[in-house]
Amino acid sequence: MGKERGFTLIELIIVIAIIGALMAFVLPSISGVMDRSRKSNAQNCMKKIADAYLMYREDKGDFNLDEIYNIYDFSLLLAREGLLNDPNCYVFSSDSLAQSINKVKKNTIVHGDGQSDADCWSNPWDANSFSVNIILGIPDSAQPNTTPIAFTRGLEGSGEWSKDGVFGKKGGFIAFLDGKVKWFENVYDKLMASDMTHQTSDFMEAIPPDAVIINGAK
Repeated sequence: MGKERGFTLIELIIVIAIIGALMAFVLPSISGVMDRSRKSNAQNCMKKIADAYLMYREDKGDFNLDEIYNIYDFSLLLAREGLLNDPNCYVFSSDSLAQSINKVKKNTIVHGDGQSDADCWSNPWDANSFSVNIILGIPDSAQPNTTPIAFTRGLEGSGEWSKDGVFGKKGGFIAFLDGKVKWFENVYDKLMASDMTHQTSDFMEAIPPDAVIINGAK
């Protein structure tokens, strides 16, 4: 019976080199698929919020800024009207930072009859970081296809996205008054000022003067 032959050092090095080459080829593809999946999840969440936002405006008129101070108030209002009751639309399942900070406790936001707003929440989540910011107080005269109504966390007034954004500095989504949701790597010269006089790199100029951005805590 012959002696079993093992790998030589050269053969082992060749095998390791081949595996390394394959990993270098495969990993970017996997990363790309995961990135597209995260974007798709965020875009779907933004679209649901935009649709619920617009349905509320169409049925009830503008939001009452004296009653809405944060995402909690906004999400409860939409749930109460039967328009949107999924907390994962505000804390994306694909948002690793928000998910690591928050603990989503329920799958739905429920408003119970006869209960106070605080009681009916029953603390559906412990949220200190949200994936989205909402813009309220937009006048009926605003241009639908250029006026933002929501955007993913991290968009700075300078027009860039911060490292703490949903997608870091890569970019983010903006939802508009016409219901469309678009991806922006930055907003330099890509948005119209609210008075429609010029393109602007300053995100705040795209928001009507009396509008208010709401996010987390009051």
